[in-house]
Amino acid sequence: MYVCLCHGVTSREVAEAVADGACTSNQVAAMCGAGSDCGRCRRTVQSIIAAANDTNDSRTAECTPLHPRPTTSACTPLHGRTVAIARPA
Repeated sequence: MYVCLCHGVTSREVAEAVADGACTSNQVAAMCGAGSDCGRCRRTVQSIIAAANDTNDSRTAECTPLHPRPTTSACTPLHGRTVAIARPA
């Protein structure tokens, strides 16, 4: 079944990317292109990732994103309100 029509990526290709170590939709997009264009297939990609993690619970513990979430810090945007934004560590 085609998951990403923008790049012609099938569910098998997404499953292979997950089997090769992708554990986020961004990693799948980097590996096979699914979800890197319009984003309509991201939910399906996330479902395939979740299904793979359900069948292999040990993989969830060893899965680390390519780009870890940065720490947050305060920033004053143009409108004068202070908000927390992500900054690389």
